[in-house]
Parts: sequence; C-alpha cells; structure tokens
Amino acid sequence: MPVPYAPKHAVPRIVGVDVARGLALLGMFSVHVFGAFDAAGSVTPAWMFAGGRSSATFAVTAGIGLAFTTGGRRPVTGRPAAAAVAARAGVIALIGLLLGYASRAADLDVDVILAFYALLFLIAIPLLGLGPRTLACLSLALALGAPLAVHALRGVLPEPAFDGDPTLQDVVTDPLGLVSDLLVHGDYPVLAWTAYLCAGLALGRMDLTSRKAAPRLFGGGLALVAGVWLVSSLVLFRYDGLRHLWRAEFPGASRAEALWDSPDGETWWALLSRAPHATTPFDMLLTLGSATAILGGALLLTRSALLTRALTPLAAAGSMPLTLYVAHVLLLATGALSGSPGLLYAVMTTGALLFALSWRHVGRGPLETVVAGAARRCREAVTPPRSQEPVESAARLSKHIE
Repeated sequence: MPVPYAPKHAVPRIVGVDVARGLALLGMFSVHVFGAFDAAGSVTPAWMFAGGRSSATFAVTAGIGLAFTTGGRRPVTGRPAAAAVAARAGVIALIGLLLGYASRAADLDVDVILAFYALLFLIAIPLLGLGPRTLACLSLALALGAPLAVHALRGVLPEPAFDGDPTLQDVVTDPLGLVSDLLVHGDYPVLAWTAYLCAGLALGRMDLTSRKAAPRLFGGGLALVAGVWLVSSLVLFRYDGLRHLWRAEFPGASRAEALWDSPDGETWWALLSRAPHATTPFDMLLTLGSATAILGGALLLTRSALLTRALTPLAAAGSMPLTLYVAHVLLLATGALSGSPGLLYAVMTTGALLFALSWRHVGRGPLETVVAGAARRCREAVTPPRSQEPVESAARLSKHIE
C-alpha cells in the first residue's frame, strides 16, 4: 500500500546489492578498456562475459536503489517523492551532459550512460506506487515488446545531428535529436531499457533480506538465461536465423561479428540477434536473467561473514557508482596507458577499489552526496509544513546510497 510520505525508518544497506553493483561497475570498465574485438577480429573475453550484462546489471541495481530511496517495501508516493526523483534525474543528466564534452574531445567509444539514466528516472516517477508483481510483469512485457517498437521508431524519429555523446549544447541546438537519441537511437534506448528499471524497482520492493530471496533470484536468473540461450541457439543455428541475420545486417563481415556485434537494425532480421546491446528480445531477456542471477549470487555470497569481509572493497565501490563511473570516463579521456589495456584496467580497478575503501569512512561518494543533497532539498521544498515528522524521516531515508 503506497504511503504519501517516507516511512519512519530508512531502508538498511544490503551489502549484496552493493557487491552486485560493484561487479557491474568493474565489468563496464573492462568493456570500455578492451572493447568488443581484438586486432585479429576475435571476440574479447570482456565483451563475451561482461558486454551488455554489466550495463544491464548497473541499470537493474539503479532501479533497486531508486526503490530503496522511495520507501522500499512501502512505496512512497506524492509530490515530495516525485520532486526528489526528478532532482536526482536533473543532476545526473547535468553530470552526463558535461561528461559528454570530455568524451567527444577524446573521441571515446564509451557511450556515456548517464543522460539515459536521467530519463529513466523521470519515467519511473509514475511507477513508484506499483507493486513488485506488476513491475515484474511490466519488465518482461517491455523486454519482449519494446525492441520491436524501438526498431520501428528508428525509421520514424530523426537521428541526432550530433556525433558522439550528447552535451549541454545539444539540448539547445538539437533537442528533438537528443530526445530521439535517448529514446531509440542510442546504445541504451530508454524505451526498451525501462524494462531493466522496472525489474530493479520490483526487486527493491521485495524483501531481499529473506533467506529464500537469494537462491530464488540466483536460480531463476540462471534458468531464464539458459532457456533463452537454448531458444536463441535453435533459432540462429538450427533454423538458419544466423545466416539471414548475417546476410541482411553483416554483409562481408566474419561469423564472429554477425554473432557478437550489435546489428545496425537496417532490417527486421536484426531482431534475431542475441549480441550485447542488440536491443532485441533475446538480448533483453538474457541480460535481465544475468542481472537477476548476479544479484542472487551476490546476496548468497554475502551471507557468509568471511566472504562479506573479503568482498568489502567491491561493496565499497558499489556504494559510490556515480563517482567511480565518472572518474573512469575522465581517465579514459586522458589517453593514459591506452597502448596497454591490461595495465590500464589493473590501474583503473585498483584505484577505484582503494578510493572507495578510503572514502567510505567519510560517507557517500562525492557525486552521490551532490545528488542526494539536491534530492533532499527538492523534497523538503514541496513537503507541506504540517508534516514535520515525515520530512525528518524522509531525510533519514535519503541517507541510503543508491
């Protein structure tokens, strides 16, 4: 039953969620450092294991964090909650658009995700009062149907005039192109990626501390991945789907590219792809299952006090994903160690883990503090004065880091 204000007690931190988010963060680092294919044209291990899965897990855990900051199992509704979420979206969008300048200047092939996240958060506002079962059904429906809509709308909505990640300038010079990029043309089309956010909201509305939750999520996620992988393999290999996909979308390319690279979507055959970031039903369901299994596995591991201590650096990194994500893009933009990807990844991950371990004694990550502060001020600005106690409890609730 949705409540008009935040509950009296903050949702406690769940270490397993932070571990899952930390794994997703390091996975994104690996994809951005090593890329999809090596010089010989072979698929890199980073792309094979983390491509698509890490960013999807990142989006799902963002939805979990949003659920936690809006009441957890007792959803918060009303203007204060909406204002807080909108403020989060605004600050994240601003950071993402500013980061676009660095990405463009360095000609990075990173595809900054933050502007897409901001729009996802805005779309989430009317969904905050829904229960976990409704959100889960909506997530699956979007995973199956939204890729078709994205494919159809790419031929209708104008492509953005800008090249690369969007910046503040594009908000003024190409607003329609920016919106269409965020909705359908970009690497994280919000029309489809709302499925991940709904899944995260559904998970965040559940009791993740229950002993039954972790094995069910782990087993259910693996079952979904295995089932979709089997069906997609039958379609691609036994029923000749890969040949049609190859000819229609990858003429002259290698078999590995046709199987692992994202199609441009020139034909409807593109919807048979299961490649990372293909935004097809196969891709969406596989990554949803992977994100669920990763979360379930992280929750299982953190039942052990010994493993929890061992995973402390990863959990610390997962508690400040925005700060570390921005830092890694800025490091990539410098071009440092670009000729030594292995060393660059080692420096990047070690630096992120050490910084997170050191900073966690201070509190939130630096950028997380900025986002939470903006959300708190906006929430309090629209909260009726007569509801002083809910305002104070909402302030305590906001201390939970997404």
